[in-house]
Amino acid sequence: MKTIKLGIHKKLALEYKNLKIIWIASLVIGFLLSGCQTENLVIEEGYKKVNGVDHFYKIVGQGEPYIMLHGGPRMYHDELLPFFLDFAKSNKVIFYDQRGNGKSALEKIDSTTFNVELMVEDLEELRKGFGVKKLNIIGHSWGGLLAMYYSVKYPDNVKRLILVDAAPVNTDLLIKSYKKQISMFKPDEWEYVQKLWNSDDFLNGNPKVHNEALRISEGTVFSNKDVIDDYMKVGAFNEATAKNAVLLNDLATQMKLNIHVQAKLSNIKCPTLIINGKDDFIVEEAYLLANKLIVDSEIVLIKDAGHYPFIENKKDFFIELDNFIKRTTF
Repeated sequence: MKTIKLGIHKKLALEYKNLKIIWIASLVIGFLLSGCQTENLVIEEGYKKVNGVDHFYKIVGQGEPYIMLHGGPRMYHDELLPFFLDFAKSNKVIFYDQRGNGKSALEKIDSTTFNVELMVEDLEELRKGFGVKKLNIIGHSWGGLLAMYYSVKYPDNVKRLILVDAAPVNTDLLIKSYKKQISMFKPDEWEYVQKLWNSDDFLNGNPKVHNEALRISEGTVFSNKDVIDDYMKVGAFNEATAKNAVLLNDLATQMKLNIHVQAKLSNIKCPTLIINGKDDFIVEEAYLLANKLIVDSEIVLIKDAGHYPFIENKKDFFIELDNFIKRTTF
């Protein structure tokens, strides 16, 4: 759900192929982006063809599998991967680019090829393809909302659900959250970023302009401003992803303006962790409502963190994640 994006805020403001590469690497060189060193991690990457789309994936580590759902739509797994490498030392972490995002390219982009229902079915087929009986799902932002869409349709296929600063379960609360985010901009920043979003360079997919807009808009949702550079190193757009983001923009906006998961949240049976940065722009009503409607759920707030607690306050975030996993291991 990559916070502020051009389409929805115009309304608010108002508002490689089948080639599998496997290698085992001793990454003693530490992964600088993660701020830690990785050791003897098994890494596998490649493509799985699911529902007619070649989905790019990367699997890191060994142990119990956890599948990661990135934000956006219009983003990709890179924005999560380095920050979960320590977690991958004791778990198998499956990253993938959702259809139409990152390296999971679509030949044709329209409402028949890019919608929530197809993304849910993609996840179900990937579950089968990876040979996982029950998924542990970690979904961030938009990825948290996608995780809920999946879990209400396939509740028997989910072991644990971890919602990290998840998008709200209805559009009204999403709009309220975006309005809160707009209030966090400095007046000159808000006017300037709108000019960027409406510029020809942005609409033509100029990555430099996309990244300038990204740094400003994401800058508002970081409580810990010292780590924004860590995020930008991996979340930045290149020429291909910037052009693709423009193509997906209107469809992504429509998905956010038509959230329809709330009525079915009682279907979710698994233990659910709702974990948010204490200073997130997602309004309190959103995670309280999710907590009320998902029967076996709990809320944890991470201090000194906004929308990216796994970057802003990694220590507390992963302590809480590990504690939840221990409590729900039987």
